[in-house]
Amino acid sequence: FSNGDGGSILIGVKDDSEVLGLDSDYESLQGSRDKFELHLRNIIKENFDTTFSFNHLNISFPVIADHEICKIDVQRANKPIYIDTTDSQGNKTAKLYVRIGNSSQEIPLRDIATYIESRFNHRS
Repeated sequence: FSNGDGGSILIGVKDDSEVLGLDSDYESLQGSRDKFELHLRNIIKENFDTTFSFNHLNISFPVIADHEICKIDVQRANKPIYIDTTDSQGNKTAKLYVRIGNSSQEIPLRDIATYIESRFNHRS
């Protein structure tokens, strides 16, 4: 989302808007909201630049229809945000993704410079 216009991620809500809540997530971590948030932040820290979660994310836990959900508000970035990926041989590579519709698409290496120029260097 940060490489695009930003947006929100809802955990505990199905794609058809049915509110499920986080009870099963809490159970799988044998804990509470605190353990869930710690686990979530650790995943983010392992895959993004360390400052990403401080500068681009706001995590909250609103209650909807008597179910607690997790809402992650992602701010639009002013520089590219890369994701660290690991291949089957254990080699780490930084990749650039952008949200297009309802999916995340990797920007091919040959198109990264053009995308960065158009998205980050020409703001209105």
